[in-house]
Amino acid sequence: MVKKILTGVGIVLLILSFYYLFHNTDKDQLWIAVSKFQFIWLIPALLIYMLGYVIRGFRWVILLSPIKKCSFKSLFPTLMMGFMANNIFPARAGELIRAHLNGKKEGISSSSSFATIILERLFDGLTMILLLWAALFLGNLPISQDNLPAIKVVSILFGAVFLVLFLLVLFKKTAIELINKGLSVAPKKLREPLAKIAHTFIEGLKTLQNGKESFLVLIMSLTTWTCEFTSYYLLAIGMGIGPSPLTLWAAALIMTLVNLAILLPSTPGGIGIFESVGVAIAAHFGIDKATAVAYMILVHLLVFIPVTLLGAYFYSHEHLNFNKLTISAKATKSKTKRAKAHK
Repeated sequence: MVKKILTGVGIVLLILSFYYLFHNTDKDQLWIAVSKFQFIWLIPALLIYMLGYVIRGFRWVILLSPIKKCSFKSLFPTLMMGFMANNIFPARAGELIRAHLNGKKEGISSSSSFATIILERLFDGLTMILLLWAALFLGNLPISQDNLPAIKVVSILFGAVFLVLFLLVLFKKTAIELINKGLSVAPKKLREPLAKIAHTFIEGLKTLQNGKESFLVLIMSLTTWTCEFTSYYLLAIGMGIGPSPLTLWAAALIMTLVNLAILLPSTPGGIGIFESVGVAIAAHFGIDKATAVAYMILVHLLVFIPVTLLGAYFYSHEHLNFNKLTISAKATKSKTKRAKAHK
């Protein structure tokens, strides 16, 4: 039922997004904007963008280190396959697939692995919030926080979730006692597996106990997202809209907002939502709609195609079956939800 609802919502969002993007958009101007793009700028943009994923791989090594010392060589293919799955499947299923696949490969709990991915997303969210506020205060942009009323709500939300997870680790013993007490009302045959999932999930948050590692993860997150908005900026130069009116800080603003917009499950790879939010922001910089649409499509192709192709390459070499993986991932998700429900 939930899957059908999410699919339906995704289809509606996709239709509305494409209507917004191409309604009253001059198609001739759109093709002119694309034809004027200087493809030489694609090379540095691609290299810098993929560097961000290399940094993500080393970041995951650190996040997993309290559970198991994993090598970058082992984790990087799994990371890329997870992001490829996010681009292909709806509802960000790639996160669950990555957790399940890594659990099998490394011989650790999928729940612990999933907890590290949750931490990744929280650090990513906090980093984007930091970059967003920095762009608004330091970038001298023609847009202010008054134009983005949801920023404060999102900032508080990420901070609150991060605090909850930190408290789970800080007061681990109390948290486990509360979980066990909550699970006492569950059927006997479910108590042990649910307790194991909940406990191993908390184990996956251990990085938060180490201030040095947490700071390093934050720095790596900042570097990762700096690589991404720099690649946006280079494409803007190639489109002829950078460094003016689309400055480096403007590229940072667009990047944070489009990624925050697709953070929640919506359409596969955020198709439509990604472009629509970017076009809406670009309008504040005096960029005409046709050029903005062309620019955001090129940006999305940059962030979509290389990751998907590299993930597909590793997938073919790992001899995996995504049908089996999605079934296993759904089972993991179902168990995790039941564990949370009985906390």
